[in-house]
Amino acid sequence: RGRGVPPRARESMARTMNELTATQRPMAYENPIKAAAGGLPLWKNVTFSAAGGVCGAVAVYPLDMAKTQLQMDRAGRYTGLLDTFTKISKAEGMGALYRGLPANVIGIMPEKTIKLAGNDFFRNYFQVDNPKVYPGGNMLREGASGGLAGACQIVITTPMEICKIRMQMYVPKPGEVVNQVAILQNLCKELGLRGMYTGTAATFMRDVPFSIVYFSLYGVVKRQLVDDKGKISAFGALAASTAAGIVGASGSTPLDVIKTRMQATPPPGVAPYKGWVATLQRIVAEEGAAGLFKGVGPRTIIIAPLFGIALMVKETLVNTFHHE
Repeated sequence: RGRGVPPRARESMARTMNELTATQRPMAYENPIKAAAGGLPLWKNVTFSAAGGVCGAVAVYPLDMAKTQLQMDRAGRYTGLLDTFTKISKAEGMGALYRGLPANVIGIMPEKTIKLAGNDFFRNYFQVDNPKVYPGGNMLREGASGGLAGACQIVITTPMEICKIRMQMYVPKPGEVVNQVAILQNLCKELGLRGMYTGTAATFMRDVPFSIVYFSLYGVVKRQLVDDKGKISAFGALAASTAAGIVGASGSTPLDVIKTRMQATPPPGVAPYKGWVATLQRIVAEEGAAGLFKGVGPRTIIIAPLFGIALMVKETLVNTFHHE
């Protein structure tokens, strides 16, 4: 074979065959962890995701505090977001708006790492970002990637949320100097490992549908904002995340209200909420369907910038410190 073919012609044919083979090969899917997020190494993916999660959580935390107060307000004490801020700050000082932040910061790093890095991993596994497989993306697989990442994160989200919520609802004694670290330590001892996973099913019921909606919409909007190299600017990431967050957060508010009622310590004289279906029925019976949408404004305002800031920080770190 090859007799009578000039050497230069054979070399040209070999190069052509190599190029064809390379174009048919998947986009570096031999190592799915490293291939995730466009070849981002695992340690960078974890570090950038955690940094983004912390920045987003700290920035919107007062809104989260107000949301919890509104969702637990059965007596109609608060009339809205500004009223909640005003009454809490007057009664306990501005620092009270950050009660529960230590639990949130401790939990948000692994939680957002699992969510963002996990989403990257599953997107890579499903080859969502491979233009040769899905030139225009695949919304169904993007949603599946987000949903699976959301399911994985609940191992961290559930204990983080119950500690955060109970600290947010903590009522200091007159003259008490609130030590948040001490409160968190006592709370963990009181709950125990099993108690810290109270409401796991409710957390799953909230986070998986939200993640499916959020990441599928985020992918659709992001594709419209990337440049010729497939990169997205910090502002573009914030815009795409905000748009997806508004839809995902507002639609999942009833699921969040049910979870909050199940995980929070009820006020004196109020029976605990037990069981997802039973909690749903009880809220509707006692407060009407509108009770399921308590805190929808703050939740929407929280989630959109929370994920927006987290993804903006992550995309900025990727563009700044990762060069392929």
